[in-house]
Amino acid sequence: MSLFRVLYEILSQNGWEFDFDNKNGIIKLEIRGINTNFHAFLLVDEEQESLLCNTHINQKIPPSKRLEVCDFMSRVNYELVNGNFEMDMDNGEIRYRTFLDLSDAHPSQDQILNIVWNGVLGFDTYYPGLMKLVYGDYSAEEAAAFCNGEI
Repeated sequence: MSLFRVLYEILSQNGWEFDFDNKNGIIKLEIRGINTNFHAFLLVDEEQESLLCNTHINQKIPPSKRLEVCDFMSRVNYELVNGNFEMDMDNGEIRYRTFLDLSDAHPSQDQILNIVWNGVLGFDTYYPGLMKLVYGDYSAEEAAAFCNGEI
């Protein structure tokens, strides 16, 4: 059974609603977090036997804040274990990336649910600090400290 089919069946069995593009190996989920809503894109690579989950928000980072957001992401990423933040410097799109290498193995239900929830919970944890940086008067250092409960 293909990795895409395994993923499709696990999500279906767990009652998740999603859109899918079988041709390109993409499943799209919309998830409500505590602080905002997310779009999670699961990208299946059958050849590489891997699963990538990119979790996005609707907001784009304004050009004037992109370098400071990079500073914030670098501070945050240094401490992260499961996943990392990335930003497209041209359009301000920000995402949280999680990855699962499945060489010669089918993913378990827990692995699939974890790759999605690690992205959502990771992003949701840092979202309030990110917004204080972008729309408030916090520096990158203060926003990261806020997320870690230091402020």
